[in-house]
Parts: sequence; structure tokens; C-alpha cells
Amino acid sequence: MIQMVSQSIRHSLLTGAGVMALCCPTAAFAQEDQGEDIVVTGFRAQNQLAVDAKRNAEIIAEFAKSDDIGQQPDYNIADSLRRLPGVQTIFDEDEGRYVSIRGLNPSFTIGSFDGGTMATAERGNRQLNMEAIPSTAVSSLEVLKSRTPDMEGNAIGGAINVVTRSAFDKPGTFIAGNAFVGMSDSQDIPGRGFGRDSDDGINFRGDAIASTRFGPDGIFGLVVTGSFSRKRRDQERLLPQNIPAGTGATAAPAGPNTNLLWSTYPNSVDRNGGTVKLEARPGDGLEASLAYTYFSQDDTELRHSQQLLNTAGGSFVRFNDFPIRKPLHMGQGKLSYEQEGHYVALRGSYSQASFVEPSNQLQFNLVGAAPTFDLELDGHYPVATNIDPRFSDPAQYRFTSYNPYEDDSTDKVTEGQFDYGWNNAYGDDGFGLGIGTKYRQTIRDNDRTQDFWSPAAGVDLRLTQFNQAENYQPIFGNFNHLFVDFQSFLDYFKANPSQFTYSAANSARQTIGGDWRFQEDVYAGYGLVRHHGDRHTIIAGVRYEKTETTADGYSRRTVGGVDQFTPISRKNSYDDLLPSITASYDISENLRLRAAWFKAIGRPNPNSIAGQEVINADDSISRPNPDLDPRRGDSYEASLEYYLPDRLGILSFAAFHKKIEDEIYTFASIETIDGVQRNVSQPRNAEGAKVTGFEANLVVNRLAFLPGFLSNFGVSGNVTVLDGSITIRNNTVRRKLDQLPGQAKFLANAAIFYEQGPVRARLSYAHIGKNKTSVNAANPAADRTEAAFNTFDFQTRIRINSGIEMIGEVRNLTNQQRLNLTGPDQNIARDINRFGRQFWVGVAFSL
Repeated sequence: MIQMVSQSIRHSLLTGAGVMALCCPTAAFAQEDQGEDIVVTGFRAQNQLAVDAKRNAEIIAEFAKSDDIGQQPDYNIADSLRRLPGVQTIFDEDEGRYVSIRGLNPSFTIGSFDGGTMATAERGNRQLNMEAIPSTAVSSLEVLKSRTPDMEGNAIGGAINVVTRSAFDKPGTFIAGNAFVGMSDSQDIPGRGFGRDSDDGINFRGDAIASTRFGPDGIFGLVVTGSFSRKRRDQERLLPQNIPAGTGATAAPAGPNTNLLWSTYPNSVDRNGGTVKLEARPGDGLEASLAYTYFSQDDTELRHSQQLLNTAGGSFVRFNDFPIRKPLHMGQGKLSYEQEGHYVALRGSYSQASFVEPSNQLQFNLVGAAPTFDLELDGHYPVATNIDPRFSDPAQYRFTSYNPYEDDSTDKVTEGQFDYGWNNAYGDDGFGLGIGTKYRQTIRDNDRTQDFWSPAAGVDLRLTQFNQAENYQPIFGNFNHLFVDFQSFLDYFKANPSQFTYSAANSARQTIGGDWRFQEDVYAGYGLVRHHGDRHTIIAGVRYEKTETTADGYSRRTVGGVDQFTPISRKNSYDDLLPSITASYDISENLRLRAAWFKAIGRPNPNSIAGQEVINADDSISRPNPDLDPRRGDSYEASLEYYLPDRLGILSFAAFHKKIEDEIYTFASIETIDGVQRNVSQPRNAEGAKVTGFEANLVVNRLAFLPGFLSNFGVSGNVTVLDGSITIRNNTVRRKLDQLPGQAKFLANAAIFYEQGPVRARLSYAHIGKNKTSVNAANPAADRTEAAFNTFDFQTRIRINSGIEMIGEVRNLTNQQRLNLTGPDQNIARDINRFGRQFWVGVAFSL
């Protein structure tokens, strides 16, 4: 398998090997001094639990664990998952949001909560939003890279399972929690205004868990967790829309159609939620549980934008607000019985996620001639100077549009599962078998409402009347940024309706045409055989999944200048037989070889199947494609794992190759419809993709070979090297890429931690290599590339007594920014995004 690795991978492997060698010399594998009494807590306990979980797993997987008082230093579980080999976290500004496994798009990643599929409502796609769930709220995170027949088939990249805490983890009553206060150093943008009665301020967050066992012999258990956080910080962005070729390092008059957009985001993010779980273990192998989980993220964001375009009428000042709400509900019931090698389990779950975004969008455009200005490139960054003074004069801007809208997307997932096994549990010797069935229904309901208002004839409203005077100069901009007092405009708008004109046609196109509904029913069954011997385990079998989809939406056709909306409903179904085999062999007591092959699928995004169909004025058609098939893939995996003596850590290597067919692209073709040839643009199954990779992972919990206090240091690190290939296309052009969209070629993590007496500290490093965020088949110069992103985070803890610790944290220690590039050489900034550092102090306790 390693021979498949390309030249670029081999080069990166040498770099990665050097990093690993520096992190831990061979002597670090020496056993700890057995004469010392080492108490394993904190970071070491997390590492030890994760390594134990990996060793006990019967598939290729990675684990992240939380100890009693939540040692995880990351804000949410997407942040935590980026620390694992083969996992790439997709960031939303300064925090993790989605997760990509082994180079594949986050839509390939399915997520579950204690085994129940999680709903997600992310703008029509399947990307699993995990930013609202704090890392301290769960017991462990599982990244399942290979697949056995009892596991979900929609997992080409892999699957994530979030494991909640159990009252049976500990005897009696247990209470733990933490509380933090903090500040951001990104507070320059004026943030008081519509929806925000204060600007900046203290950040805080807290988590708590309480569990107890009760009843005869403690057969019942109750767990309650809760969390709340508020984070306020500013985000400064420059998004150059167009930089003409020939722009140089010396300031000169900007070329035609130069377009610079500044957007400033004062933002408050509130998160809250928790879990209630009631469990029962009355004995004789009988277990039951009922659980309900709720998490929500509420954003209160203002977006003040100002665009500089040297075309008449193109420059503008714009206001948006985004009071976004993203709640997630999860309810689940389980019942299992195990006796004399037989295992029977029933599980039912319901999950609902929503994405609700009501937004006001108000715009004023610069009147008169196009503004003049000079432009230069300072490295990647365009800098505008000598800007026409009219650009900063509110009197020069005329009201052009007010377009409030609301997006309301809800995802509902209902699931039921039955499993039966005989002699196939972990630790069972000899032959075993398993069978099961599963049903899942997913309903995605997308509702959009938007109104379009423009000035009535003869009305000339200027920004002067609604100007919010501030003293703020944006990044790479030598001018005073203009701000709209939206509340003042809204009061005027309500008091003077005759000065505004409503566009019924444009409003209907969004309010009616933007609504759609998607339903997906999946029926699955599986059978497997397992054999476990002194040194080996083999699990083989097949899974069958039948998928039925229904897409409801509207067809819009304009006849004589009038829109006609016709409801449409289309169905589709497909079947998949998904064999798999997973094997492991213990070469020695501490050295294990694993290998796996499996087939899996990647179902299309809901908005690729359901949505608005538009017959354009030229009789061409733009529409979704209810007949889409899933992506289908074969995965070949192997790993070699060496577990250091005395549970000291692990050294592991893994290689994989994934071949994906029926990748989905949007392009046009000629079709005969009602006897007429039309150009139809829609998502279609086309050519495939490949991705090959190598992972190396090292954890050494204690450098016992070092003298004195140095022996209390520990290190961990991993590198992932990925080589992808994909052919993209539009109507006429095919283009081959050596990197999948969104896939970094190199990922790396490293941490050094120290524990001695009451003191603990950890410095963590994470690297995501550059990756394509947008690809243009016909014009590579229009591609967009996310630059490599490197972050350092630091946490220190001081134990006051056996149950209390004081904590200090710094997030983004080196004040990194995100940078997106474009242009012929992908060296011109397309998005410069600054969000600063976070500083926290807090206390953790356990009883």
C-alpha cells in the first residue's frame, strides 16, 4: 500500500519522520522506573485512556478522552478532533466547525451521538456542525476510519461517534465542573448598534456534571450535564474581489474594475445545553437507558461592509445583522440483554437540528463618477491609498436597497435499530456471528422568506441621515470606515412607507421559489461472522442499504414578464451491497498489525436533490437532480501499532487508499424536453476521485529516560500526508487536479506537556496545510487556496487540593490570521481574516 504513495508524499514523509524523531528519541521508549509511585492524572490520563481505547478497538480508529474534570483545552468537539491523525477540522473564523476525515469533504463524514445519527441543518448540505458542543460535555470522541457490517454505510471518509458520560463510570455520587472568565484582544471594531446594546466585554464559560447511582444495589443511574458560554470578539476582514493583473509593489493608479471589500464583524456567540440520562442495570446482563440532549448556539453579529470599486455606482456601504440560532435536540432510548454469549439490543432515536437566520440587509451606493485610488501589493496583501475623499463622505451615498430575509432550515432524523450477536463481543474467543437491521428517515425542510424594497420614484435618501459616526480605520485601508445606524433607518422606514417601493416579483422568487423539502428513507440489514484467536481477530460480512428519496419544490417559468410557480415532486431509489473485512494480528504482545477493506457510499447533499427549478428567459433550465446516485467508494487500509510498555504510550503508522466513483459535479448538457432541445444545468454523477495517505502517531506519556524534573515531561505528535486526484468539469472543460477540493496535503499536530506535583502545563501545536477552497474548471487563475494555518495553544493548571485546580489558557498564542489566496500563481489575497487571541483564567473542581 505504501508503494502507492506519490513522490510528493514521500518527500513530506521524510519531513514528518524528522519531526517525529525530534519529538522523541529512541530512548524515550524505555520503561518507567518501577521504583517510583507515578500517579497518572490530567493530560497523561487522557492519553492513557485514548491509547487503551485504540488498543481494545477491533477496527482502525482514533479516540480522544476527557478525564474527571475536563482536561480538554479546546472550545468544542470539532476543535478537539483536529488533534487526531487523519482528521482535518474546517474552521469558521477562529473555531472548528466541521470535520473532514482522510482528505474527504465534510459531507462525507457522518456523526452520531451514542450511536444515534445526529441531525444537521447546514444550508442544505450534510456537513456535521459540532461547534455548539463543548469538548468537556462528553466522555470521549471516536473517529471510526474502517467499517464493519454493523456500521453505517454512508461513511467513505469515516464516521464520528460522540460518547456521553455514564453514571456507572463511577460509584456513588460524582460532581465536577469548571468556570472561566476571559478576554479577546480583537476589540477594535465599533460593535454597539442594532441588536447589540453593548460592545466587547468579558467572556465566560462553564461546564458541570453530576452523576449518582441509587436504588437497590445502585442499579439505577442518573447523569446531568450542563454548559454555558459567551464569547465576544471582533473579526476584521478584507476580501479583495478583483485585483487586476500587473498590480505591483509600488503604488500606482488602480487598474480597471479593481474591487476591494472590507467587512467588519463585531460578534457575540452564546452557547448552552446539556444532557440528562437515566440508566438501569438490574443485573443478569440487562441494561436500559433514556437520554435527552440539547445544545444551541446563538450568534449576534453585525456586519458593516464598505466596497471600493472604480466603476461608477459600484462602491457601497452595507449593513447586515445575523442573529443566527442553531439548536440541536437528541432523544434516545436503548435496551440490551446479554446472557451466555447471546446479545440482543434495541435502540431508537430522534434528532432535530435547525438553522434560523433572520437578517436585515441595507445598502447605500456611491453616486457620481467612479472613485479614484492607488493600489499596491505588499506581499500577498493589496493596499489602497490616495482614495477619493468622496469614498468616506456619507453624503455621497444614496439608498438603493433594503432586502430583509429569513432562512429557516430544519433537519429531522428518526432512527430505529435492532442487533443480535452470538459470541461476537470483545474478548469472546472462537467463531461468532451478528445480524441486524436499521431504519432511518431524514427530512430536511428549507424555508426562505425575503422582501425586496427600493426607493420610490424621485426619493433620494442619503447615508448622512442614518450615519453612525465612528473613528475606525480598517486593515489595509487608509480611510475612515462608514457605519450605518440601522435602527435609525428602520424607524424611518416604518414611518414613511410611501418613500419605498416593494418588488412583488423578486420577493416571490425567494419566498415561494426558495422553499423545498427533502425526504430520505434508508432501510438497512447486515450479517457478519467473527473469529477471535490468541493473536488474531477477523470480522467479515455484508451490509445492504436501500435508499428512497422524495424531492419537493417549485418550478419557476417567466411568461410575458410574469413568474409562474408550479409545485413539483420527484422520487428516486437505489440499492447498495456493501461488503467489508477487517482483521488484526498481534505480532507480539505490544505490536499489532491491522488491515481492512470495505465498500461505502456518500449520499448526495439534500440541496443537490431538492430545490428550485428555473426555466430561464433563454429557455435554459437550472435545477437540482432528484435522480442523483451516491458516490461509491472502495477503501483499503492498514496500520501497524506498537504499544509502549507500562501503558506509556503508542507509536503507530497507517496507510490507506480510497477510490471513489460517481463524484458529483454541476454542469450543463443538452436534453430534449417536450420535443425541444434545452441546455440543462444541474448536479450530475460523473468521474471519480482517489485519495492515498499515510499517518504516523506518537504518544509518550513520560520521558522517563531524562534526569530529574525533565522526566516529568511528555510528548505527543502526529503527521498525515495525503495525495489526492480528481477530475472536475464544466460544460466543455475537463481539468485534472492533484488535490481534492478542501483537502490539505499535510497535517500535523504536536504537544509537549509537563506534570509534577500540583503543576500541569501543555503547549499544543496544530498545522493544516494549504488547500483548495474553490476550483474553476476553465480558469485556474480563479481558484481559491486557503494558506497553511498554524496555531499554538497553551494551558497551565495548578492543583490547590485533591478536588480544585486553577487554570490559565491562551488560545491562538501567536495571533495567527486566516488567509485565502487567488490569482494565476495563487499569491494574491482573496480573504484576509483576523480574529485575535483569547485569554482565559478559571477553576475546575470535582467532588
